[in-house]
Amino acid sequence: MIGAGIRVALALSAALFLGLERAAANDSTGFQGTGGIELTSTDAIEMVSEDLRIGLDEIRVAYVFRNVSAQPVETMVAFPLPELDLSRGLTEPAWGFPQQADDFLGFRLWIDDQPVQPSLERRAFHKGQDVTATVAAAGALVLTPWAPGAYDDLAKTLDPAALSRLRAAGLIQQGEDENTPQWRLGARYFWRQTFPPGREVRVRHVYKPFVGSALLGRAAEVDGRKPVGRLVEETGASDGGDRYCLDAATRRAVAAAAARNPKDPMSFSAAEIEYIVTTARNWRGPIGRFHLTIDKGAPENVLSLCWNGLTKTGPTMFESTIANFIPDRDIRLLVFVRTKRP
Repeated sequence: MIGAGIRVALALSAALFLGLERAAANDSTGFQGTGGIELTSTDAIEMVSEDLRIGLDEIRVAYVFRNVSAQPVETMVAFPLPELDLSRGLTEPAWGFPQQADDFLGFRLWIDDQPVQPSLERRAFHKGQDVTATVAAAGALVLTPWAPGAYDDLAKTLDPAALSRLRAAGLIQQGEDENTPQWRLGARYFWRQTFPPGREVRVRHVYKPFVGSALLGRAAEVDGRKPVGRLVEETGASDGGDRYCLDAATRRAVAAAAARNPKDPMSFSAAEIEYIVTTARNWRGPIGRFHLTIDKGAPENVLSLCWNGLTKTGPTMFESTIANFIPDRDIRLLVFVRTKRP
């Protein structure tokens, strides 16, 4: 089961270098936890299985649902994107978006192996209030944190009177940009799904993970009790324990690799991913069969995470299968990535 404190140290390859050669010492990029789909609450739908594959390049999730009632069930299904506090500016949280687009995770969906284009909803929240209508009326839902100066550039496309109204309402203020939004941006993909009685429905989705990164001076001395990269919004704040179950074997592996390059003061960068599995699941009972695959990328990186029963099944793959799964701890991966120098 998850969270029992079992230490896992796995050798990985440095093929998945994250482009940190352009960063300075102690630089890091922010990340947020992501998860899977959410159903409107129902006791008629059970999850027969979930297959989850986590890698630094991509997260893939495949579900099998079954309607155990005698009647068809139609329900809302959603995939929420991480909520963003735009008032934090562009550089302060060091956003590390996988791509610069409204759907910054590149979400793709299939139902029974057929591609589906879900709806994308964006909402704005300010001081606990839903201000979507006000922001949308001004055309300002387009304001997104992609690059320094982006807010001011986009603000030039807005009607000046509408921009003035947003300022008067405190929704636009001076910050890193002159026109820094003060709301939180929430987005989700959603669709209506019908589950016929007694029939299995397969739902599959794929997206790019929100990866946190940092350059490390002494990789073997990483604490593990707080995020190594910048955990934006602290969605997975420390519970007082080791986030990644770093043990002596992991530290020895990192130290040995660093010792082979004594002239390199920063022989490793760090990459981390958080996958949220403890949020409320609105289906009937536990997950019948949960299959986890960790794709380490290549054999020379060093990975640490808290998980029982991972088995190496290939040069870059580790897997675990659990019956009647009820998660009690989110999945947090820490990968020490060998830095490449020119």
